[in-house]
Amino acid sequence: MGDLDWRAVRQLMALSERLREATEQALLPASAAPLRQPAGFEPAVDVWESDGEIIVEAELPGVSEGDIDLRLDGDTLVLSGRLPETHDSRAAHLRIERPRGRFHRVVHLPGDVSREPQATLRGGVLEVRLTKAGPSCRRVAVARERS
Repeated sequence: MGDLDWRAVRQLMALSERLREATEQALLPASAAPLRQPAGFEPAVDVWESDGEIIVEAELPGVSEGDIDLRLDGDTLVLSGRLPETHDSRAAHLRIERPRGRFHRVVHLPGDVSREPQATLRGGVLEVRLTKAGPSCRRVAVARERS
């Protein structure tokens, strides 16, 4: 088996990214937040919900709190920032596979949130906890008219 052609792999990854973006634009609800910024990569995320919370975890190894920009725009959580460049310019790199530089990720939330998110960075994982808003539809009692 020969060496892997990394140019071909990068082209396939770029094609996959364009297909994912087109799918998101076609299937997800419209948002004021942009789906992508020009450069960078998307960190892996896990999203789940309980009765009262929506939890988002993003893998950001090596990033510090000051390098993260976290915004809540309606029903969309926008995560962006920069992973540090840690390679030594005097060294000959044999392989570079871990992402570096700018990152950007848009997470569409399954519902509205009522308060500001609580975010913590621990062990290279950013955890964002969002409190769900109460139901927008409430039962209204009907009183009998007195005659």
